[in-house]
Amino acid sequence: MPLIILTGYPCSGLTHRAHQLSTLLSSIQDSLTDTTTSKGRYKFHIVESHDASHPRIVYDTARSEKEARAVVYGRVKRALGKDTFVIVDGMNYIKGWRYQLWCESKAATTTCCVVHVGTPIDQCTANNEARIRKRERKEKGTEKEEQQEANKDSETAETEASPTTDDDEEPYPRELLENLIFRYEEPTTHSRWDKPLFTVPWSDPTPPAEDIWTALTGTPIPKEQSTTDNTTPLTTTTPTPQTASTTTPSLTSKRTSGRAALPRPKIIPHQATIQPTTTDPSALHAFEKRTSEVISALRTFSLENPSASAAIANSSAGITIPVPGATTSVFIPAEALASTPTDELAGAGGILALPRLQRLRRQWVGMNRAYLGQGHARGQKGLEVEQAADAFVRFLNAEFEGVEG
Repeated sequence: MPLIILTGYPCSGLTHRAHQLSTLLSSIQDSLTDTTTSKGRYKFHIVESHDASHPRIVYDTARSEKEARAVVYGRVKRALGKDTFVIVDGMNYIKGWRYQLWCESKAATTTCCVVHVGTPIDQCTANNEARIRKRERKEKGTEKEEQQEANKDSETAETEASPTTDDDEEPYPRELLENLIFRYEEPTTHSRWDKPLFTVPWSDPTPPAEDIWTALTGTPIPKEQSTTDNTTPLTTTTPTPQTASTTTPSLTSKRTSGRAALPRPKIIPHQATIQPTTTDPSALHAFEKRTSEVISALRTFSLENPSASAAIANSSAGITIPVPGATTSVFIPAEALASTPTDELAGAGGILALPRLQRLRRQWVGMNRAYLGQGHARGQKGLEVEQAADAFVRFLNAEFEGVEG
């Protein structure tokens, strides 16, 4: 389930580091859980950015690069399942693209980290040139030239430390390589989607797999279970046979005490990555129906009582209009009636004119569209259909009370 995003210059050994991480993390898991069952264990999946359908020349045009990136995004989204380490093999040189993958990990409630393969530009260029020469040898197919180039490669390998051995990757065109290096956006710890950030220099034989495991799973690795610490202190004295027999079971008990189910870190996604809950498709129609019933009741009252002065004769405070489906009534204060330019309730400029009521109805429905069956914030209960009439009446009362001449 954790996501590891590799990033670096082209021809910096990203594929080699991806397979290294998969092997090292798998060995760490084996040392922590002494069990033969697959229950509670992580699986490891490497998502490659290039294949036969999407070669490295896709970076020549923006359209082909966008299509290839969409394929990678779909693979990552499908692979982000339960109990799976997903390693994204590729340059991932755009910070917006890394942010998109980070958001996807948050939506899947899993952890994420960035591993920067820090290979110098000169070394990346040399690696690409070696791939070009190797491809040219395969195209020519002459054994003599293969032997000469092999001797040259063996001489240069003695002076340069290379973590890769059999490099059969496809080379980049020279101009494209320079362009990609120029366009590279280096990760930084100031960006939350680039944290935690691990840098692997070209000279390091292995990446910091133990630190990556601890950061992604939240499980610290005991010193006795470290797969890289094989040295003993010089000050340690040789134990006697009796002492050795007493200390050996303690080490064995620590190794065999690993649980079958590894702990999973709890990730709370933020509001930007929370998927909205599905609502009843007829909820909006029900809201429209309830508000239309309120408007129809007001329209019927204005037709039966066209004069505002006659309607207010029974009460000097204002007009009270009961509406169906609501526990409260619509109340129009006397001050609001006096501020209208006409005495007709439903006439042009009247307080109950049909265009005005329809405008207020559309305004209320638009304001509450996001609250249909859910809350705008996480965990907040939304507006139910049964509450629509009362809520709309309160909105109308507030509008009528605030009418100014």
